[in-house]
Amino acid sequence: MNYSTIDALKELNISESTLSEENKNDLLEKGYCLIFRNTNEWKSMGIDLDLISNVIDKLIEKEGWRGGWDNIKEKMVEGKHPEEGAQRLNNLLSKHECFRKVFTIPEALAASKFLIKKDIALSQLILRMPLPGKGDQPWHVDWIPRKKKTDPVRSILTSLLLDDYSIENGTTRVVPGSHKLLKQPSEDGYFFQDHPNQKYIEAPRGTLLIYDVNLWHRGSKCLNGKKRRHLNINYRDRKVWQQINFKKEMPEDFAEKLSEAEKYLLKIRKEDPERNDFLFKYRNIFLVKNYMNFIWSF
Repeated sequence: MNYSTIDALKELNISESTLSEENKNDLLEKGYCLIFRNTNEWKSMGIDLDLISNVIDKLIEKEGWRGGWDNIKEKMVEGKHPEEGAQRLNNLLSKHECFRKVFTIPEALAASKFLIKKDIALSQLILRMPLPGKGDQPWHVDWIPRKKKTDPVRSILTSLLLDDYSIENGTTRVVPGSHKLLKQPSEDGYFFQDHPNQKYIEAPRGTLLIYDVNLWHRGSKCLNGKKRRHLNINYRDRKVWQQINFKKEMPEDFAEKLSEAEKYLLKIRKEDPERNDFLFKYRNIFLVKNYMNFIWSF
């Protein structure tokens, strides 16, 4: 019998009731939901926000502008961040034990399965932090826009806030319900300007922001220079390639500690197929992107 996402979630004690009905309705209608836990509640789940924050700061000091290039090393430009105006870190699972429990946060997994509906796998676990006076992003979606409402959702993002989110420190803004629009914001002429229906996500440290990748969103400029760090947990349809090739990148001593469910979600088991790195290298070429999107539909 083939091991599936349902089996993995069951092993991790995640069920349909892990997400509240309010959470599910928010995801379907607004395109996002917010869930809060305090530091002690996270610690009881094996997630130490203080330790993670300290490790993140040390990694930023160590990697600097090199942070975030892990999955696109061939494009690295000396002295340049992969995203101008923001500090990024990638492949965090390979860099410290403290991130292990983060990629199996119950609500992140439950929401991903709820919206994607098919078998899922982790694509990447990263950090993003706008730099002082910078970090402003254009309105965007993180996928090829769906062409019709029956097209599948391929990817879900979950942000774990390591700092309070405020307008002053560059919070994320969203357009509630825009995941239903089936187009890029640019098609309606939205780039860096305000949107009449925008909402700033103002939330305390320890909050989870879970959203459909089709939701119109953007990072804002860090006005006060204070830290606005978040971990981004990206689950995708299992057929879709991972941003980080965990089968190649995962340290052996770390992989040996993982459960069957964790290995399955990372696609690092012997029976999990290798990522096609040739196609992945050219993934942003229009023909490759649309061809693979077609293949993944079967």
